[in-house]
Amino acid sequence: MRTVLMALTIALVVPDLAGTGTYVYKYEALLFSGLYQEGLARAGIKINSKVLISAAAENAFFLKLSKPQLFEYSGIWPTDTFVTSKLTSELSAQLQIPIKFEYTNGKVGRIFTPSVVPTTVINLHRGILNILQLNLKKTQNIYEVQEDGVQGICETQYLISEDEENNHTIITKSRDLTLCQERIMKDVGLTYIEKCIECQQREKSLSGVATYSYTMKPTTTGVVFTEATVQEIHQFTPHYEIGDATQMETIRQTWTFLEIMASPIIPISAEYLARGSLQYEFSTETLWSPIQLMRISNPQAQIVDALNHLATKKLEEVHEDVPLKYIQLIQLMRFASADAVEGIWSQFKTRPNFRKWILDAVPAVGTLAALKFIKKIILADELSIPEFTQVLLAAVHMVTANLDTIKMYSGLALSHKVQETPVLRDVAMLGYGTMINRYCGGALECPVEILKPIHEIVTEVTAETDIAEITLILKVLGNAGHPASIKYITKFLPLFGNQIPNFPLRVQVGAVLALKAVAKKEPKLVQNVVLQIFVNKDLHPELRMVSWIVLFETKPGMGLVITLARALSKEPNLQVASLVYSHMKALTRSTSPEFALIAAACNVAIRILSPKLDKLSFLYSKAIFLDGYEPRLMVGAVGSAFIINDVATVLPRAVVAKARAYLAGAATDVIEVSSYEDAVGIRTDGIQEALLKSPFLKDEMQPRMKQVLKALTAFKALPKKQPLGSIYVKLLGQEIAFANVGKAVLEQATQLGGYIPELAGEALKAMQNGIAFKYAKPLLVAEVRRIFPSVAGVPMEFSLYTAAVAAANLKDVKLTAEILPSIALQTFAVMGLNTGFIQAASMARGKISTCFPLKVEAKFDIPNANFKIKVFPIVLPVHAVTARIETLAVTRNIKEVNAERITPIVPKAVVGQHSQESENVNHLASVMPPAEEPELRTSTPVHRTLCSVVPHIGVKACMEIMSCNADFIKNTTLYNMIGQHGGLELEVQLGPRAAKKLLKEINIVDAKTPKFKIVLQKLKEILEGGQRNNNSRFFNHNVLFYTRSTSSRSIRSSSSVRSSNPHLSKELSSGQNSERFKPVKEQAVFLGESLPPVFAIIARVVRVDRKLLGYQLVAYLDRLTSRVQIIVVSIAVKDNWKMCANSILLSKQEVAARIAWGAECQQYAISINAGAGNRGPSPMAYLKVKCEKVPTIITKSLAEYIPGAAQMTGLAISDEKNIERQIELVILVPTERTLDIIIKTPTMTLSKSNLVLPIALTFEAVQANPEEDVINIIRNLYIEASSAKCSKVRNTLTTFNHRIYNYVIPLSCYQVLVQDCTSEHKFIVLIKKENVFEHEDLNIKVADIDVNIYHKRSAMKVKMNGIEVPTTNISYQHPTGSIRIEKKGQGIALYAPSHGLQEVYCDTDQWKIYVADWMKGQTCGLCGMADGEIVQNYRTPSGYLTKSSVSFVHSWVLPAESCHDAGQCHMKLETVELEKQKSDRQESKCYSVEPVLRCLPGCLPIRTSHITVGYYCLPSNLKSNLSANLSSNYEKTEDLIETAEAHVACYCTEECV
Repeated sequence: MRTVLMALTIALVVPDLAGTGTYVYKYEALLFSGLYQEGLARAGIKINSKVLISAAAENAFFLKLSKPQLFEYSGIWPTDTFVTSKLTSELSAQLQIPIKFEYTNGKVGRIFTPSVVPTTVINLHRGILNILQLNLKKTQNIYEVQEDGVQGICETQYLISEDEENNHTIITKSRDLTLCQERIMKDVGLTYIEKCIECQQREKSLSGVATYSYTMKPTTTGVVFTEATVQEIHQFTPHYEIGDATQMETIRQTWTFLEIMASPIIPISAEYLARGSLQYEFSTETLWSPIQLMRISNPQAQIVDALNHLATKKLEEVHEDVPLKYIQLIQLMRFASADAVEGIWSQFKTRPNFRKWILDAVPAVGTLAALKFIKKIILADELSIPEFTQVLLAAVHMVTANLDTIKMYSGLALSHKVQETPVLRDVAMLGYGTMINRYCGGALECPVEILKPIHEIVTEVTAETDIAEITLILKVLGNAGHPASIKYITKFLPLFGNQIPNFPLRVQVGAVLALKAVAKKEPKLVQNVVLQIFVNKDLHPELRMVSWIVLFETKPGMGLVITLARALSKEPNLQVASLVYSHMKALTRSTSPEFALIAAACNVAIRILSPKLDKLSFLYSKAIFLDGYEPRLMVGAVGSAFIINDVATVLPRAVVAKARAYLAGAATDVIEVSSYEDAVGIRTDGIQEALLKSPFLKDEMQPRMKQVLKALTAFKALPKKQPLGSIYVKLLGQEIAFANVGKAVLEQATQLGGYIPELAGEALKAMQNGIAFKYAKPLLVAEVRRIFPSVAGVPMEFSLYTAAVAAANLKDVKLTAEILPSIALQTFAVMGLNTGFIQAASMARGKISTCFPLKVEAKFDIPNANFKIKVFPIVLPVHAVTARIETLAVTRNIKEVNAERITPIVPKAVVGQHSQESENVNHLASVMPPAEEPELRTSTPVHRTLCSVVPHIGVKACMEIMSCNADFIKNTTLYNMIGQHGGLELEVQLGPRAAKKLLKEINIVDAKTPKFKIVLQKLKEILEGGQRNNNSRFFNHNVLFYTRSTSSRSIRSSSSVRSSNPHLSKELSSGQNSERFKPVKEQAVFLGESLPPVFAIIARVVRVDRKLLGYQLVAYLDRLTSRVQIIVVSIAVKDNWKMCANSILLSKQEVAARIAWGAECQQYAISINAGAGNRGPSPMAYLKVKCEKVPTIITKSLAEYIPGAAQMTGLAISDEKNIERQIELVILVPTERTLDIIIKTPTMTLSKSNLVLPIALTFEAVQANPEEDVINIIRNLYIEASSAKCSKVRNTLTTFNHRIYNYVIPLSCYQVLVQDCTSEHKFIVLIKKENVFEHEDLNIKVADIDVNIYHKRSAMKVKMNGIEVPTTNISYQHPTGSIRIEKKGQGIALYAPSHGLQEVYCDTDQWKIYVADWMKGQTCGLCGMADGEIVQNYRTPSGYLTKSSVSFVHSWVLPAESCHDAGQCHMKLETVELEKQKSDRQESKCYSVEPVLRCLPGCLPIRTSHITVGYYCLPSNLKSNLSANLSSNYEKTEDLIETAEAHVACYCTEECV
């Protein structure tokens, strides 16, 4: 054995190393693609040749092929035979040129060939030399190495054994092609596809293995190869199914020793150049499309021919082969030079059809020449902005990303032409980041130098603090996703940068989101950054929540998740806590393999957090996470949405949503939507304000407001909202577009609105004159390819192509439009051999084409309120929708381009005899085969036609099915609509003329018939629903209470619920209902006998035979009895189908209805009763549906649907039985923000308590004015629910944030109740109390008016700009219409919603202030900020947060300037010195950190209160400047806390200062 191993290293040359002997071998290689079962079709090639090897020098040899032959195969395996390819003669000369290679110790070194030998031929030689590659160890017979080969460096297992009987040594090795240190392959279109490692734990979607077997025979001087066999299998498994996979195999590569010839190999007389090593080298593989083979001789001329075919073709209907022609155009342009493409452009750029096809094709070409052409025409200003956007958006995703293309694209994006146009600049710069991301995603190394221009821009915009530029460059860095950009991104983040105060929140949020793409490459680096932001509770909650979103992009481990959960248990901000809790809880339900570890961690972490967080309403931030994964099919999807709120507004501040998909072990972010200014989606912050704010607001505030702001101590205004909205869109993880909607954009839109009538008139005129329009849009939807070498040195490929062409033709003549939309789509999935001279592959080819012609006429008679739309009869094509999929085995060669060999994968020999079946039935349901009918065998073709007729209209739809299956391969359905069909007509008539339009008289059965008595009795039961006794059956249902247990929620019955609606009870008990409904009972059941219809709608078929088919709907209204009736009838002459709907308003709180349908409205019926009332103090609404008779399919569907829906929505289920054929719904409102729901069905009871609502349901307005009309009720409810409310009753003040505190108001001093704290200062509301025994007066400053609402002799008075206004029936409206003052109840109300002040109400007992929803978070004063936070409440004018409610109240006092003004306050805020000193502070003096309210000099306090304040202390030899700016004291550190005396009422003498 040892002798053999030592001899193996010189197996070929011993003993004739210096001689002239030549080793002769027989070589054969078979390559197949297809399924492995016999009897199915395969495609492949076979190469036969003799291989001659002789020594050229020490460790160098010549190799020559002798008599090479090439065969093609496309047929049924294994019965069909190979066919000699005509390529043999064309390639023979090149194949027989000798090559030179180095061979040392069993390892192949460099390869040398003359320059005339193409790379494709050299790769074939590499496949032969690959057999000779051996890594033998002298001391081991079983071992593992990383071995180099034609496919790269891969893990290789060796097994060496001896056949002593035959005196042979057997060497076996296997290479796992999925475990390669360096795998030779090229991907196209896979940049954005991520490998889902967790998804492939059970089954890898793409796997490959190669096995080698060598037989060695010893000789006297060494050993020789007597035989070598190589077998390689590549398997693609799109889903997890044992034994069901598509294989592409190099079935056998054999090498057999024949003889040793004496004559050596003579090389040709040419210089032998180094052409690389054993590893495969790519040449033009990516230029050749695997779905078609073309002989390209003159690319420019062939491109012109293709353009002529596409651009001159009349696309009245897109032919199904147009997408393939479009792909052919792209392939031809890939072989054209930049000059050739420019020549074509110059020739056709003035011809619109040609121009459009060129611009649609060039981006998909993806070559450097194509990008060069794009750059040239853009810089030459030959494209419009829409054309530029279309071309560049497509190009950055389709151009091959390498250093050359990035350099060229950089020159385009940074050019002066692009940079000076904002729209072009944004698109180009985002594409710059995308190009870098695509290059780095496929390269082994990504140099930082390619980011240098972007990093230089970051430095420039940071120094200039240009927010718009910073926003854009952060998006570019986010698209690039390079780890080297982290240090540049963190410059804009707190805790990292030095200029954070200069950057607004939206920039910081954009910086965090820019780290998302980096997180996929360097999760640990990003994790360290965002983790520091998230745990810092001093940062803005919105920024922290965004950092949490990015943190989970890094897939944190269980330890970190548990640690964060423990830290969150002490989280002071409920917005952050709610988002994190809801996200963790949602992740616990994940079924995706990618999130399995995170789901397990969250399952543990959620138990640490308080379950109270689960009860927070939707006004708090939430995370929604939904996913589904099917392991067997290896497909899945994830949808996530992060809703970021601030409680202040009904609409969320931001939404971040993303969809992720899984397929065949790969994953990708399909689309991401976010509401941040620098994210995908729509930002709501500021939109409401822009739409609702008064247009009459002036930048210059009224003088009185200036005085108030000047008087407030150290007042700091809140920043004004700048961006009104923003949107960005990310596809496949890359941001492709964004837009900010600001004030200027809104103003432009408003101005444009004035031109809408004019534009509409012009459009109408154009339609009357007639217009024609044609459009076609091609799109290369997908080009996904993976190209890799086989052991034989020929390129194999998995690819997916999808191309579509959509066309539309519109002809409009005097409001009669003919529309012909059509779409053709082709998709190809290819697995096999692909070169420029031969192709052999298995291919699935799908074609979809649609064509729906339409002819419509519209008539509008506005004076007579008549609108008619007609759809005229048309002749549809034979196939309106066609879908066809076929799977083929295909071989092609360049010598016979038009003679490709195609064999269906499922051949006729397997299929057997055809059977055909056609059926035509009236209803689709009737064609379903009976249960006992055996299923069709998959090897039998089926041809079946199923038709269905739509009742009463006469439209017939057919579906033709042709299927030929073989268990694992299926043809899809063909949908067709065939034949001549009638047109549709829709007419609407409003008002009294409706009766004249009826096509069929409506007849209801006579009242004397028994049928009428039944109908009347049912209506009577509805009207007298509660008359039989005071406690109707509905109100005797049981109330459900819930008890919690460790396993489930139980439901038990308790005392009955009775209606406490006073109005309904009164009517029921007094018999007033009987009197009220008496006229209803006495009149005819059909209202049309005495009343004209309110409106009529007729939908009918336009038929040549003038027969009436269709429906008419008629509505009647009896205002006297509050009754509505709707009748729908079939207008066919002999059809008595009708639907009758009757409803009546029993009271303002109850309504009843009955719906019947079928023949004469007698076949089916349901009755409905709905109303509202009270159960104790809680409002209640109910709905009762009684199923008198309904189709069985409805009841069966409900019975199946309800349990599943209840489980999904979290409803508790009880088996309690209830009333038969009846469904009851009860909604109780125990609090303003929670609901209790009870649903009763005949077989079960469903319930849910404490359902948290996103908005408050405040019923004060309804209960205060129960007789008010519905519009006012809805208006009041909206104001209560959406506005922030601040109120005071006696000495108890309730802030906007529902914080309640008692305080003593300083006398004779104005205090700020609420004001707009932005720089706009739209309004201020002040409060003042003259003495202890008087009421509080309000002063409101809004727009240009100053309003005082005060008390005088127990009556409410109003002064406007100092002039008293009579309050008797007061009704004032500002000239702009934006402010109203009127009497409301016992008090006065001021309305200024467009100024942000929804309502100010004041009467003798209380006052209430409502601010508009869009002002929340922007107010300040005693009522607070209305930001929803319940922790940080006591904010002073300077922004300082005090802990004392008294200090907070005093801080909003407007101090006086002089004590001589009797009408002003005689107090001011000042820093006070601590009068008593602690024993340990004898040598220091202490001063209050917060100012204290004191009387002015010369004034005496007559009322005081004690407050607790903090003090800072200084050494006694240092004096504090008490007159310095008080705001500076807030920055001092508290050394001790003591009480201080505050003055709340003062008396000033004449000698006061």
